[in-house]
Amino acid sequence: MVRHRSGSIAVCVDELPVTGAAISLVAGDERQEPVFATDHVAGELDELQFRLGEGPSVEASTRCRPVQVTDLADISDSRWPMFAVAARRTPARGMYVFPLHAGTTGVGVLALYHVEPGVLPTSDMGTALCVADAAFWALLGLLSAATPDRGKAKTVAAPRDWLTGAPLYRTEVYQAIGMIIAQLDVSAENALARLRAHAFVHGPSLAEVARDVVTRRLRFDKEEK
Repeated sequence: MVRHRSGSIAVCVDELPVTGAAISLVAGDERQEPVFATDHVAGELDELQFRLGEGPSVEASTRCRPVQVTDLADISDSRWPMFAVAARRTPARGMYVFPLHAGTTGVGVLALYHVEPGVLPTSDMGTALCVADAAFWALLGLLSAATPDRGKAKTVAAPRDWLTGAPLYRTEVYQAIGMIIAQLDVSAENALARLRAHAFVHGPSLAEVARDVVTRRLRFDKEEK
């Protein structure tokens, strides 16, 4: 569920030359869990990567470095083949993803997009990094009452409230993974892959497919027969 302009995630749009933003958790096995998005396009880009298991957010988390895409309409299919095709159908063009990490500890990504192609200006990079830093501590739940004043960091109002009421864990997705494991006797990774593949082929969101599994409207062992 996308939560529009919740808390201080709106700072990403207000303080940076971008159209929208999203924050998502990325688990150790690269499973991406959308948390917040400022609009439906940011949410769609996040959902696509969660469903497909590839894209700039996955790369930023895996390599622990920012990833900038000058124009989503021109990215090579060989880089993120499924995401490349799907992303072209959105109005997003420029995309800028920052890993949320400190040292070797990483918890997710901050993904920004713009309807115009181009890179994020160097002059705005400091603000983006400050926002990413605040999001990291908010996700960890370790944020203190005061935000360190690092240049424009003071523009990030009440970052400790970013995640109030957020659906931090897609419970139904993990319930569905457990049920698919029982049905097919496969690993958790394979179960998630089956769930993603079904969503990709048949069109509904991953959350909707998971709900069908949990409510027993969909069984993967019967699909194979």
